[in-house]
Amino acid sequence: MKKILFFFIALAPCLFAQNYEEIYLKNGPSAVIEAIEKNILSKDYWLNKLKDKDVRYGYYDNEILLSVVDKTDKELEVISYKDGVTKKLFSSSVIVGKNGDKLLEGDLKTPVGVYQLTRRFTPNDRYLGPLAFSLSYPNLLDKLAKRNGSGIWIHGYPLDGQRTDELKTKGCVAMQNDILMKFDEVIDHKKTLAFIYEDKRPEASVNDIAVIISGILNWKKTWSESDINSYLKFYDKDFERYDGMSLENFKNMKRAIFSKKEKKHIAFSNFLITPYPNLKNDKLFRVSFYEDYAADTHKFAGQKTLYVKLYGDEMKIFIEE
Repeated sequence: MKKILFFFIALAPCLFAQNYEEIYLKNGPSAVIEAIEKNILSKDYWLNKLKDKDVRYGYYDNEILLSVVDKTDKELEVISYKDGVTKKLFSSSVIVGKNGDKLLEGDLKTPVGVYQLTRRFTPNDRYLGPLAFSLSYPNLLDKLAKRNGSGIWIHGYPLDGQRTDELKTKGCVAMQNDILMKFDEVIDHKKTLAFIYEDKRPEASVNDIAVIISGILNWKKTWSESDINSYLKFYDKDFERYDGMSLENFKNMKRAIFSKKEKKHIAFSNFLITPYPNLKNDKLFRVSFYEDYAADTHKFAGQKTLYVKLYGDEMKIFIEE
């Protein structure tokens, strides 16, 4: 118990600290944990914790690289993020496909969104250069929006000549081969997200991130406590689950599950919160984290991804993986 108490006290900054010794003496260690949890669930706690962090490109618990592609100015930058500090590591001109959201196979458009670099490989086609990185297009948001297509890569120029037609990228991002090799030296594709935007790059604010983290933690609390009414308030009116389940069917399913009042263990770690580019200029974010869930009837340990919308200081989940 002493170790647990020390851990929670270490989490709470002095600015928000109540007299935890008094709480401990009057009500015991569980009351101290409850008081600290109340702080951690508040937006103000996170505003203070993040006040000196650069969160324009999002918030990440661990070091990460962002491959930021500007479709309008045809430029790619690599931005590193570590402990709230960002740094530009690489910049190059690139060629991309047509403007606009990618909707269909063969529309020659480069998608707008956030994608994982899923693979580093040597293309079979010499036209695509010496090296390529595949992107996780279509992601869940794309699929639920009925967007299709595949094979979106970051790759090089032909090994036996120059490109003359930009549209032959077929939606990919291409750069000169010598520059591509420098790009390869800078990144670790397993720790890199591709961030592709058009016209205006969306930026997060400290307030945005504080709203999201406090929102996610409060959502988890209602889930842990089987508080179905409070839990469902976190879902957007346009919510869809990964399998296309509608909000109404999702509510009915969750009511049945929560009615069992099962004891649950739910822990989240390794947050990745990224502002999500979109041509509607909605305030969207991709929120990914490691989830450890255990109840009598179900167990899960793995990566979970949500897509959330911000309406002022209110967070709503509109897609859940």
